[in-house]
Amino acid sequence: MAEPYIIYGSENSPYSIKVRSYAIYKNIPHKWVVKSMETQEEYQKVAKLPLVPAVRIPGTGKGMQDSTPIMEYFDKEFPNSASAHPSDKTLRFISELLEEFGDEWGNKWMFLYRWRRRPVD
Repeated sequence: MAEPYIIYGSENSPYSIKVRSYAIYKNIPHKWVVKSMETQEEYQKVAKLPLVPAVRIPGTGKGMQDSTPIMEYFDKEFPNSASAHPSDKTLRFISELLEEFGDEWGNKWMFLYRWRRRPVD
């Protein structure tokens, strides 16, 4: 089996879950590593910023961060598996626009509904 991609992330990070889900969807060999104090040293070898997700690229030791560029990289490296975006140019534009909207604005709703709840009596 080929060396797997190492995905450093957190269960609480929607972007980490997005990358892990995409790796599963594309059937990419990977290992999920929860970023913690125990994994901090190996995480810092691939991360430029203290953010998740981070992916270690097999055979290079290099890393990537930011979910959308990671998914685009996976599409280029694994072109024979399904993509999140349609091949038609117009539909692809709409798909990428919705993905960008979800990344940049959908998370605002997530944070609102995660922490702005009325206390239970």
